[in-house]
Amino acid sequence: MRVSNSCDGCALRRVRCDTKRPCRECTSRSLECTFLRARKKRGPKGPRPATFHKVQQAQQQFEQQRRLWDRLDENEAEGTSEPTSSTPGSSPTSCRETCGPQAERLPIDAYSRYLRIFDERLYAVWPVVSTSELIGRLLADESDYEAWALAASLCAATIAQLRLPEHAPSASVGFSSHDFVTEARYLRGLYDYRENCNSASVLTPFFLHIYFANADKLRTAGIYLRESIAFVHALGLDRLDMYDAMDGNERALMLRLFWLVFISERTYCAQNEYPTILEPIDELPPDEDGRDVTGAFASLTRVFAHLQGDVMGRPSRCGAGLDSRKVATAQSALCQDRHSHVLSEVQRVDLFVTQQWIRLLIWEYTMRHFKMSRESSDQAFSLLLPIAIARELLSLLCSVRMESICAHGYGMELKVYRAADTVIDLLACSPAIDHDHGMCFGLEDVLCSLKDVLVGVGGPKSMFVEKVKGRMASSELGDRPWPYATMALPAYNHDARCEVTDEDSSASDTFEHDERVAVAIE
Repeated sequence: MRVSNSCDGCALRRVRCDTKRPCRECTSRSLECTFLRARKKRGPKGPRPATFHKVQQAQQQFEQQRRLWDRLDENEAEGTSEPTSSTPGSSPTSCRETCGPQAERLPIDAYSRYLRIFDERLYAVWPVVSTSELIGRLLADESDYEAWALAASLCAATIAQLRLPEHAPSASVGFSSHDFVTEARYLRGLYDYRENCNSASVLTPFFLHIYFANADKLRTAGIYLRESIAFVHALGLDRLDMYDAMDGNERALMLRLFWLVFISERTYCAQNEYPTILEPIDELPPDEDGRDVTGAFASLTRVFAHLQGDVMGRPSRCGAGLDSRKVATAQSALCQDRHSHVLSEVQRVDLFVTQQWIRLLIWEYTMRHFKMSRESSDQAFSLLLPIAIARELLSLLCSVRMESICAHGYGMELKVYRAADTVIDLLACSPAIDHDHGMCFGLEDVLCSLKDVLVGVGGPKSMFVEKVKGRMASSELGDRPWPYATMALPAYNHDARCEVTDEDSSASDTFEHDERVAVAIE
């Protein structure tokens, strides 16, 4: 066995030494050739205490991860598997899928980035999470799995709701929304989340619901929404007496939490014709946080008070429907604009679009239960009310930034789609002569503009865009020579989210603002 007797200089420089005194290497570099270093024992030196501790920690972590993956396998067998690579918002190769249980957690910097984006762009939509407090919990305790799971689900929902580049299947920048969802589900397996009951218990499945809804996995989204509702019941947030023991700040937060889940359930169930579970309570959240957002949120809850079970297409459990007076009153109330002067643009878009969406739902309810005509003196009972609603909708959407529209993600898509779907029904049923004269004049342009809004929010491959295209084709609307170009919508950088096809991007080209725009919306 060769024993190295390298001099100090050659050993430090890691070069071959000829062991002469002085050696050739030191001589050629004018270095003093010495043999002063103490030789160390070759091979392993035995485990250090720190190394022994690290091995124990790793073994415990591997065991926890093994139990988690067993649970995830059981969930997949029950039909709640994660999105595949073909699902929008999923990564082709998830970090945990490729690295296995040994994969490291996502870095705190990634969390901080998307939590800041949430605070800047989405707090007005979901005013229920203090990002400063949440980041403080993450920094204070790496083992606070509940806080990390909440943060991961919130990051995933933020990316998906805003359709950031990281939500695309081919995302190559940063961590994808699917990575955060995988992380959230992994972290939930590290603590008994079903028995823990607090605000995070409601919010984590709620944000997972948001992610899967924006990833077009609506059944999975519905399951997580039901889980969030179950924790609302477990906390007793559907009972007013439970709020009596809370202090002011906690009471306000829990009220916002209840109404957020209530609004989301009403929206989801109205679109998918599912029965609702939560009933409204007789208290709205106060505006106490000083950020001018909870007042708008309270306004939104008042709007949803008009959305009862009968209106959503399912009989109410109490059996009482809307009479003609209530229908007229509801339509009149939803036409009022009392809060736009104090709302931000994002909030104003949300409130106004939601009002028009509920007006359409009430109109559909009226169609099923009352006589209606084109010449009705009461607009609530007019067959042509959706035309006015669609034009009012576009009059707002054409005057705001596209970012304010896109901030509402899936919810905005389904509401705009409802308007487009109703317009298609009217065009398909009305005589052809009405398309060139009268109330239906320019309605095809309104329809095309609504489709452009859907493309702007969900991309050209959105399921809502595909539905509109399919309905237009089946109604032979796509081949008609329309008299006007589509209305000019706010500019938005589609490349930041997805690649727009020529067919859909052509409608967003520069449009001359002349008197023809006024014809389409007036």
